[in-house]
Amino acid sequence: MKHKHFQDWLQLSLYDELSDQEARLLQDHLTTCERCRNDLDALKKLHQLLAQRQLAVAQEPVLQDARRNLRMRIRAEAERESVWSILQVALGGVAILAIGILTGYIIFKSPAAGSSFLQSTASSSSAMEAGEPQITNIRFLNRETQTGNVEFMFETVTPVHVSGNINDERVQKVLARALVSDQNAGTRLRAVSMIGTSSEQKQSTAPNLDAEVRNALITALLHDRNLGVQKEAMSVLKNYLPDPVIVRAFLDVLAKEKNTSLKITAINSLDLAKYENQPVNREILEMFRQKAQSDDNNYIRIKAKTALQEVQQ
Repeated sequence: MKHKHFQDWLQLSLYDELSDQEARLLQDHLTTCERCRNDLDALKKLHQLLAQRQLAVAQEPVLQDARRNLRMRIRAEAERESVWSILQVALGGVAILAIGILTGYIIFKSPAAGSSFLQSTASSSSAMEAGEPQITNIRFLNRETQTGNVEFMFETVTPVHVSGNINDERVQKVLARALVSDQNAGTRLRAVSMIGTSSEQKQSTAPNLDAEVRNALITALLHDRNLGVQKEAMSVLKNYLPDPVIVRAFLDVLAKEKNTSLKITAINSLDLAKYENQPVNREILEMFRQKAQSDDNNYIRIKAKTALQEVQQ
């Protein structure tokens, strides 16, 4: 793990924002890194000083003057606004909504004119329907009681309904983005399971995985905090070996992962005989030699030694 990751974790540790695994990794790092220990001490002292510092309390007359000045400035600014400026705000909102709808159309439009991927759900062959936009986070900026002028900002969220085959590459890309961005672990697990269903259906043909979907699965394997998501991602990725990018991800698991079951799955998935003439062969052999000598798990050491012996015969 890079040193910068531990430096980022120092601040998070003071707010108890680290997982148990990250906290253990940071504690192990602090035993060997004097620089991080010094940085952590400095952060603790800073927090102690901030906790001791009393906030200044503004006097009521000062607050009243400030409020009066603010109202005067707002009123003066509102009087200078024209009808055109108000229209600009409205047209800007319409333009943003139009761009959002157009972007969705470009992303999901079918490459063939006869495709039904982007049609109204009123049709039985529909695949997607954009619903009415929802207004959220509305913020009122100004209101003039005399003129009736108001000023506010808001955001729009347009729900999108998707209906398609799990083998459709565009459907898989949506699931891949949910896998790396959704905050709910259950949603991420369902997304990777659906991608896995697609990989199982493709076993009768040559493995083929879109690069964006593959990278999302690798990100989930290496960085997701939910072990179930990690295991499911590894289960899907196994179907696409000997992809060299996936091989290197499995080697990364062997090198850095603390969970024994993931490491065992990784080493069992790498058959040295299949990589003899591939560029990643040297990297796999080197990792197996390291694991045969120094891994904490007895099974992994024996598995690595046995695999090396079979190759040498």
